[in-house]
Amino acid sequence: MRLPRRPIASIQPLPSIHTAFPINYDLTDSSYSAGINSGTRLLRQIDDGIEVVPFERDPRSAPILSPDSEEKEVFVVSQKEIEQLEKPLPKLPGSIWQRMGIRQRILALLGVQFVILMTIGLALMAAKAPSSSDPPSRARATGGDSVTVDAMDTIQRGTFALPVQLPQQQSSACLARMNESVAWQCATDTEFQLNVLPSPANNTKMTMVTLSAPPSNDSIPYGHQVPDFPPVELVTLPNGDGSGDGPAYHFLTTYDRTVLLKEDDLQLEQEQRVQPLSQHHTFQIGESLWRCVFNETLIEGYIYVNQATTPESTMSGNSTKNISMTASIPKVPYVVKLVEQRMPNGKGPYCEKVKVQKDGSLSSGSGKVMLDLSESASELEASKSELVRSAKFRSREQTPTSNHCRCQWLIQ
Repeated sequence: MRLPRRPIASIQPLPSIHTAFPINYDLTDSSYSAGINSGTRLLRQIDDGIEVVPFERDPRSAPILSPDSEEKEVFVVSQKEIEQLEKPLPKLPGSIWQRMGIRQRILALLGVQFVILMTIGLALMAAKAPSSSDPPSRARATGGDSVTVDAMDTIQRGTFALPVQLPQQQSSACLARMNESVAWQCATDTEFQLNVLPSPANNTKMTMVTLSAPPSNDSIPYGHQVPDFPPVELVTLPNGDGSGDGPAYHFLTTYDRTVLLKEDDLQLEQEQRVQPLSQHHTFQIGESLWRCVFNETLIEGYIYVNQATTPESTMSGNSTKNISMTASIPKVPYVVKLVEQRMPNGKGPYCEKVKVQKDGSLSSGSGKVMLDLSESASELEASKSELVRSAKFRSREQTPTSNHCRCQWLIQ
């Protein structure tokens, strides 16, 4: 059977997978641009008399046949499925530690631990190693110069008696009223106890001293009571107190100075009371007395280890009591100078009434009387600045300062 012939122009062109044929398709237009826009480049020339039938299939899974190319299979995938199939690129490590491998990290940790252990070990060895450059005896700076006292003897350790005789200097000029000047007295014909303590375990070059009353003295004597203060460090001074007596060991501290007076020693009248040079009166149980206190009194001592004291056999004493106490405690083998001086500290001196109780102690004070001072404002400021300076940076004056209360003894 013969198929009818139809002209090719009457047959509509099939749609391409790349483009769609326009309605006003012109076969005679064979330019490059027209071919691109219309898709004629994708069709091969078909002779007249051959019938072309469209062949359609499912565009999602079946292949689409193009009349001008080989058979191709096209899958239509959604944008969401494409995003799920795409795998993001890994991030580059930001630090050196993240770029290192496991073995390199282990070696780095071991190296850091080794450096830390070496540093700690060297620090401990340096702290324990004794310094061979320090001399056995050193003197602190005086007047800006650092001097080493090589010829200075080492001080003996132990408990020694300080037999105190008449004071070299005595002044109660800090008290304004004449009748109250008796409240500042200097110890006379008595005995102090000097304790040169062993060096602490952590510092063998440090020397500590204390000053107290002899343990056998249980009575309550009249006048200036023996100084008592906790351990204080001794320092070496190449020039001593500046008086030319040579190098010395020096201590400086403060304590609450106490003077015990009879009940009738403080009078209201403005008359001067003569201070007794030596009184061995002791207070009995039930007796009333005055206790005068000078808070934070400055006390300092100079121990001249290159100067020996007088032997005990040639020492003359005025009291058998002092002789018996000196026999039980050895006398200090070095010349010692003690200085006491009231320094302005904001706490005024006072006297209060007390009474001797049955156990030998003193009752609590009552009837407190404040003592008037004769120090002016300018002298107060000058005295405060003098107290701040350490004794190793100043020379000790040999005469009492104006309007100061002062005592000075020399034990030799």
